Amino acid sequence: MTLKFAILGLLAEKPMSGFDLVGEFSTARSVIWPAPQNEVYKILRALLAEGAIKVAERGARGRVVYAITPDGQKALVAWLGEPSDYTMRYEPMLKAVFMRQAPPTLRRKIAKADLDFAHSQLAALRKADTEHKRAGNRDNRQDARRLVILFYEAIEKWAKETVE
Repeated sequence: MTLKFAILGLLAEKPMSGFDLVGEFSTARSVIWPAPQNEVYKILRALLAEGAIKVAERGARGRVVYAITPDGQKALVAWLGEPSDYTMRYEPMLKAVFMRQAPPTLRRKIAKADLDFAHSQLAALRKADTEHKRAGNRDNRQDARRLVILFYEAIEKWAKETVE
């Protein structure tokens, strides 16, 4: 359900093609979680049927650019005003709950993998942050990127302590 609103939010920023939208779900470019291409196009079809988006233009090789409609904007704003689901469904946290069941060598191995992952995500996010600042571009995701950076810094701290 939130993928629908992620797409509406992106289209509220500017009209985009399906290809452009798929690219926005790359963790190297954005703070939005990855989404399979087929899911993005499935949601686009549903949003078109609902009247939440429209075809803004058609281009070469079948390229279709979508734009949000006033009904889509209303739906996005209504969703933003709803209470958030704060349930944490993050597999590394679930594994941390049960890590004491594993021998120390496996616990260190798991924490090391989490540490490596946090480092890679932090590097990509900090690079994106620096590039946006250097280019002087309007950055709609600066606040969200800061939240994600703090999240991965917390994982990094936990993983370092666990490895040690």
